[in-house]
Amino acid sequence: MPSLFLASEQVEASPPIVAYKIMSLIEAKADEKVSIFDITDGFRKEKWFSYNNIVLGLIFLYTAGLIDFDEPYVVKDVEN
Repeated sequence: MPSLFLASEQVEASPPIVAYKIMSLIEAKADEKVSIFDITDGFRKEKWFSYNNIVLGLIFLYTAGLIDFDEPYVVKDVEN
C-alpha cells in the first residue's frame, strides 16, 4: 500500500504535492472543471509524471472532499 511520503521517492511525486498541482490546474479554468485527459497531457512532460502519481493525487483530493468526478471531467467540489 502506498504511503503519502516515501524516503526513496521524490517529494514532487508525493500525492499531496501532485494533488496541489492538479488543484491549481482545475482552479485556473473559469468553470473549475478539467478533463482527465487535460490533466495527464498537462503533466506528461514533468519529471515526476506517472499515471500512478496522478491517480494517487486524484484519490487524495477526492477523499479530502475537494473534487468530484463528472466523467470525463474532474470538477472542483463547490461546497468546500
